[in-house]
Amino acid sequence: MPWLRTYVLICVAVLLGCLVALILVVSLVDLGLSSDGLVALFIGALATIALTMVLMGLVFRSSRDGSDGRAHGISSRQR
Repeated sequence: MPWLRTYVLICVAVLLGCLVALILVVSLVDLGLSSDGLVALFIGALATIALTMVLMGLVFRSSRDGSDGRAHGISSRQR
């Protein structure tokens, strides 16, 4: 499972990069949002990115384990 450790580290790095980018955008550009709006922007953006990473990780895992082939009735000899 070394690929999982690498994937998690990359995901954490991407999340931190997005957090820094959001902070820079908010501090450098006047978006006209209240503090509640900025909090909602941060939570929504980070939650969306995190959900995407989790779902893609599950897709990678099921592809590596062969779960996709078993679900669709494809044996390893047919691939």
